Amino acid sequence: MADFVESEAEESEDEFKATRTKDSSEEEDEEDPEAIQEELKDLINDDEEEGEEEDDSDGSDNDEEEVDDGVAGEQKTRSESESGGDVKKKRHHSDIDDRLEDEDYDLLEENLGIKIKRQKYHRVRKLSDEDEEDENDESHGRQEIERQLFEGGADEGSDDEPMTAEPQPITEISESEESDVNDFIVDDDGQPISKWRKKGKTSRHTDSAIAEAQDIFGADFKFDDFQQYDEDGDEDEYDDEEEDEELGGDGTEEERPARSKKQKKLRKHRTIFDVYEPVELEKGHLTDFDSEVRTNDMPERFQLRSIDVSNADESELGDESVWIYNQEFSKFPLSTQDMSYSCEQTNFDSDPNPRTIFKRKDPGTVQKIKAALSFMRNQHLEAPFIAFYRKECVEPELDINDLWKLWASDEKWARFKKHREKLKTLFRNMRAYQQDEVCTNPDKPLDDNHRTLDDADIIRVSSSQTTEELQDCYKHFLLYYSKHITNMVLYLKNKAAQREEGEPAPTTAPSNDLKQASRRDMYTLCVNAGLCGFAKQFGLTPAQFGENVRDNYQRHEVDQCQVEPDDLARDYISVQFPTGEAVLQGVRYMVGMQIACDPNVRQCIRQTFNERALISIKPTLKGKKAIDENHPCFAMKYVKGKPVNQLRGEQFLYLTRAEDEGLLTTSIDIDVDLTYGHSYIDDVKQLYHRDEFSHLVQEWNTQRSLAIDYALKKLLYPQIAKEIQQKLISEAKECVMRKCCRTLHNWLKVAPYQIDEELDRDDDYNEDQGSGIRILGISSSSDFNEPLYCAMINGKGDATDFLRLSHFLRRIDSFKERDRELKLEDVEKLKKFLLNKRPHVIVLTGAALSVTNIQRDIKSIIDQLEPEGQLPKIPIELMGDDISNVYKDSKKAEADFRQYPPKLREAISVARRLQDPLLELSQLCSNDEDLLCIKYHPLQDMITKADTPEREKLLRNMHIEFINRVNEVGVDIHRIIDSPYTQHVLQFVCGLGPRKAAWVVKMLKSGNSGRLENRTQLVTVCKMGPKVFVNCAGFVKIDTTSLGDSTDTHIEVLDGSRVHPETYEWARKMAVDALEYDETSEDANPSQALEDILDSPDRLRDLDLDAFAEELERQGYGNKGITLYDIRAELTQRYHDLREPYRPMGPEEKFYSLTRETHDTLCVGKLVTCVVVGIARRRPTPEQLDQATPVRIDETSQWQCPFCLQSDFSELSDVWSHFDSKFCPGQAVGVRARLDNDLSGFIATRNISDKDVSNPEERVKVGMTIHCRILKIDFERLQCELTCKSSDLSDVKEQFTGIKDIYYDKEAEDEDNTEEKKKQNQHRAAYIKRVIVHPSFRNITYKDAEKQMEAMDRGEVIIRPSSKGSDHLTVTWKVEEGVLQHIDVKEDNKENAFSLGSSLWIGSEEFEDLDEIIARYIQPMASYVRDISQFKNYVAADGGKREILEERVRMDKSRAPSKIPYYVSMSREFPGKAIIAYLPRKSMKYEFITVTVDGYRFRGHTFASLNSLLKWFKEHFRDPIPGSGGGSVRGRITPGSTLINTPGSVIATHDGGPDYTPGLQRTPYAAVNTPMYGASVSQQTPMILTAYQQPYNQFQAFPTPQPMGTPAMMTPAMQTPSSFAVYQTPQYQQQQQ
Repeated sequence: MADFVESEAEESEDEFKATRTKDSSEEEDEEDPEAIQEELKDLINDDEEEGEEEDDSDGSDNDEEEVDDGVAGEQKTRSESESGGDVKKKRHHSDIDDRLEDEDYDLLEENLGIKIKRQKYHRVRKLSDEDEEDENDESHGRQEIERQLFEGGADEGSDDEPMTAEPQPITEISESEESDVNDFIVDDDGQPISKWRKKGKTSRHTDSAIAEAQDIFGADFKFDDFQQYDEDGDEDEYDDEEEDEELGGDGTEEERPARSKKQKKLRKHRTIFDVYEPVELEKGHLTDFDSEVRTNDMPERFQLRSIDVSNADESELGDESVWIYNQEFSKFPLSTQDMSYSCEQTNFDSDPNPRTIFKRKDPGTVQKIKAALSFMRNQHLEAPFIAFYRKECVEPELDINDLWKLWASDEKWARFKKHREKLKTLFRNMRAYQQDEVCTNPDKPLDDNHRTLDDADIIRVSSSQTTEELQDCYKHFLLYYSKHITNMVLYLKNKAAQREEGEPAPTTAPSNDLKQASRRDMYTLCVNAGLCGFAKQFGLTPAQFGENVRDNYQRHEVDQCQVEPDDLARDYISVQFPTGEAVLQGVRYMVGMQIACDPNVRQCIRQTFNERALISIKPTLKGKKAIDENHPCFAMKYVKGKPVNQLRGEQFLYLTRAEDEGLLTTSIDIDVDLTYGHSYIDDVKQLYHRDEFSHLVQEWNTQRSLAIDYALKKLLYPQIAKEIQQKLISEAKECVMRKCCRTLHNWLKVAPYQIDEELDRDDDYNEDQGSGIRILGISSSSDFNEPLYCAMINGKGDATDFLRLSHFLRRIDSFKERDRELKLEDVEKLKKFLLNKRPHVIVLTGAALSVTNIQRDIKSIIDQLEPEGQLPKIPIELMGDDISNVYKDSKKAEADFRQYPPKLREAISVARRLQDPLLELSQLCSNDEDLLCIKYHPLQDMITKADTPEREKLLRNMHIEFINRVNEVGVDIHRIIDSPYTQHVLQFVCGLGPRKAAWVVKMLKSGNSGRLENRTQLVTVCKMGPKVFVNCAGFVKIDTTSLGDSTDTHIEVLDGSRVHPETYEWARKMAVDALEYDETSEDANPSQALEDILDSPDRLRDLDLDAFAEELERQGYGNKGITLYDIRAELTQRYHDLREPYRPMGPEEKFYSLTRETHDTLCVGKLVTCVVVGIARRRPTPEQLDQATPVRIDETSQWQCPFCLQSDFSELSDVWSHFDSKFCPGQAVGVRARLDNDLSGFIATRNISDKDVSNPEERVKVGMTIHCRILKIDFERLQCELTCKSSDLSDVKEQFTGIKDIYYDKEAEDEDNTEEKKKQNQHRAAYIKRVIVHPSFRNITYKDAEKQMEAMDRGEVIIRPSSKGSDHLTVTWKVEEGVLQHIDVKEDNKENAFSLGSSLWIGSEEFEDLDEIIARYIQPMASYVRDISQFKNYVAADGGKREILEERVRMDKSRAPSKIPYYVSMSREFPGKAIIAYLPRKSMKYEFITVTVDGYRFRGHTFASLNSLLKWFKEHFRDPIPGSGGGSVRGRITPGSTLINTPGSVIATHDGGPDYTPGLQRTPYAAVNTPMYGASVSQQTPMILTAYQQPYNQFQAFPTPQPMGTPAMMTPAMQTPSSFAVYQTPQYQQQQQ
């Protein structure tokens, strides 16, 4: 059979070659490049061009010369052959000399008196003038050499190109060809490719190409649409060549007669190549290159590689295998990376030595690498084939992922080897040029800067193993030989020209008189100034110093110069270096450059820098605010001296992104922290010093040290740091790619969904519904107004029916009757749909918590139908929408389901994904790169940028995941042909690709009735060559059982297994031996033995496969032990699915899928914002009610409920009635909240504040937005436990923000914080100096005002500018010693910013001038304060300190226990207020008296005199204090607590505000029961406003009520409140104005 396959492959290959030979011969007949060049040679002759410019004005004005620069002759010939030789002939008209010149046009216009339209002819400018060519030769040569050596990418596939290019003409388009200008195809470089015209009606692209376009473009392409271009269909087509044949001429213009104007227009036959854009043709794989890929007997991925796969001998394979092993399998990465391909995420923190994550392979792996490379390069076998059918040669050292790494490394090796060979060629050419130049002029003295290029330099290039080493050699070359490059190129050109003409090579080198390009760099200036001789006096050559550094000891001693450096510098003074110091600077620069360019120095410094490199990180001003604890760089916000080898995973990519955003700065250096007092550069200097202590030696050592400093610090360190940065970025991006591929791997490794066995055996359930698993996919939305879409798919993955439920998301228990009715209608629709379609499983998708409600509703429907026997118990699965969400918007989905809405496509996608994830994900593997639209990683956007190598590499790695999985599973070719939905996986079969896969499907559909009866037909029908067949045969599965008796062709049962055709004979041998058949019998039938062994595979266990393997090895087949065991396993269970069974979502996976969160965005300790939705309460149990003990409050004589803390019960019986009526809501246990992602949150009462909180309503209210931190996540209940304590939010103990980096620079952070505070203090709003004439006005600051007030009396005033702006003033008056009150004055009607406004406002009161403010506002308050200070019970108490007041009060209490002592003092904490302290019983009480213009305000009342206030106070000191919340549900207090009123407006904070009085209990959010003015009955129980009766505003301002009469004429003690509001004394702001 193998011989038959090879013969068929050779026959098909011979046919293909014959066809290619025929086509090429036809093209050669039509295209003659040599004739074209001969015809166009006049266009590129510069000498003739110059003659025309001087002598022939007609020719200079009318002839056109077009030059194509930068294309060599060899390259041009190759590009012409690739493009089919598409070059048009230029037509020379006979009347070329009849064209008019400008002088002729001027004469005609002068005689005729009219304006004549002139026909202009332009000459195409030459590539370069002669002078410019001389000036740019050197720079062009350097750039060309550097491009050839180190450019990669698009040019890698081309051969070596010459360094100079001859100009190439571009043909002129004649008037008869103007219609064809726009009908062209561009090549890979974007240049137009002209097409030759075929003879007769033949077209370069036949109808078969159009048929292929119809297969690819589908219904969008119809050949009938192009009939409009064939209007003259009955007329014959003519072209120029046919006319030449009819006229009998040779096609020249002189023999061709002029055409008649009445001649019919020629009809042009258009093809898809004329209609579609080249980009569209490339996407459809319809170009000539795609045709070659389809027909060539080479795996498609081999042909698409940028560098061709070439055969290699044993020597090259050995070198390459060692190189790949050193670069990929034994070399540690620069940072800590997990290079494994396991799906488990690595926990870097758990590994004490992160560098051990990289697993270095054993040196014995080199032989396995060599064997794998031989398979790839010489036998053209792909990685999956080697991994499955050549296991003995690569395992256990190499797995399939390592083989793909070898495949990529082979391309790197080819590129590296090409660059190295080019550099060696450059070195040899330069050495040949130097030798010829020396031999030509042996007596000519050599320059001081002359350096002979010897064999050691070439050996160094040959021994280079990295790109960095090649770069070092090239930099060293440019330093010494860059000025000779131009002469070398000219010398090689002349030598090549002489060799081509058969003449001996020139014996003289090019003249040095040739004009050289002037270089302006510093090193050239030093050389021209003759400092090379001075540089040699430093005692060591750069090469000697490099050897010292390499060996790390003074291999070469320093040769000491006997002249002082300063004295020697005077001998080199020149125009460029006019002083001795300038000479020393120049020579140090020169020596530093030579040292920095030495390859040994660069290699050693690079190695040391890589080992000791340290990274330091510091945030910018923007980053200090932006990098908070939610930022991924927060743990590394300040870092000093962190070794780069401890950077983990993609950390550096996060740092790079933050640096690009301007958030931080990173620096990579060496010896950041000099712990031992010396640095590495000090060690290097010792290798360049002479160990003597004379003054002369020390002076020279100083110069040498300065040269080393410049070489390392200015040149090498920045270059190597940049190299390290690029390596770190590359490794971080590789890490992101691996994680993206791991995510894709986890999706692809899931096997198709398997139904329950009982459900599968239910014949009634499966009849009339088709075979396979039927899945109902449901797609939901977070919007309740959006409909619910259901899609039903059959076992083949086809959508058979769908259902739209417009109101299913409504609540069935809604208070709206219409909503309930609509919901029930949709429920009935879904019931009928389920009963009719009878799915095996239901899958839901959506990223909203409402999916759980849908799942609950559907489950209830199934539970209703299950007892009735109408439906079995159908499982309901949840699936993430990350894949279906991308598919529904893709072009593939639009083409397949054009009439379906996106949500319905999403439902189809999620159902197909559950049915087979591999098939559904393959739908995204299109030319539109939909696969990259899925979010795999937070840093994915930094890799998937358009037109970047990383994007292509990521896409290629993802395709490798598909290739591995598809070849592991196998492809059912019959299903591929029958179902277009499954055809996308065929491209991932080993040896195939999108082009070859489409070709196979097309050939099977057209040539064999859409069936593949055996694998041999892949060669006979699909025209596969032997290489492609060997690669793909084992992975193409043929369902032999479905063929049955429908074919006369022999059916090979092994075609339905993973057994490769090359081992069929061994499988038959195993079957015969297992059944113990007689092989010598004439009736022995191995094929029948195979069928029998498949029925009883257990008999294979008795085979001794080891003995069989030894026999095969003895026969020369090699070690095939693993292959034999694989064959036995395959015969036991053919094409067993090796993927992992489907596993339903776990609670954690379900949680993150529904919330669209990740472990990084939502985790324990994360700061979140949430909205309060209610108060969680626990109702008391009957036992608790029976044991309840109400509490009586002594101050108010009211009773309080011990559960809900309601304290407005006047009688004890009211409390029991409260219990019996079940009005008690119970004890508050916490706050219910909702996060931004709709998650439910709960804040326990103990986690509301750092202070004790008995009632959560004292701190929060419904609708308030608060900041919280997550304490715990309940994945089962989809709920989070939160805390809003100030200590937890600020994370004082650093238990939530995570562990910071061990190299975190806390000192730098503290310094920045301190400096930032200083800047804030310095940059406070500056006071604007005002031009105001008033004795009390001063242009001073707040602090100056305080100083001046110290010497002033009470009641005196200073008016000064305000920090609020130019339209404000601040009036500061002295209340008492050490107590100042600042009053803000608003100005209106100002003429300018410096003048005083004509209208002045304090609050809502207007004043005309400053005198009125002092007279009407300040002086009345000062008199009231004077009365307080003269009161007998007044105590200064150092600004109203409570400790002093309490001491005085308790002292008086001890003297007279029956009295209630009290004292008054002016408060420094609240200027303008007086504090009154008294002791009614055992606990101190403090209240505030506000001094106003109208008098004293106390407890909401205003008193004209201090005596009236104290009288009222003595009578009503036992009354509830306004603002204490007595009796309110929202204003509860703990039994036994003291009710204290805090002056000032209430500020909504959790832990108090500026108005909070330390040491006093307060309930700022309570609804206040305040007695008001008006008639009332004494001792009336006040009415209580609950939270539902009175809306609460967190920042509500409460106006001060105005009295209804003179306070002295009223006794407001016995008043009933006429309105209910919170009255509080406004607080004067204590701020520096």
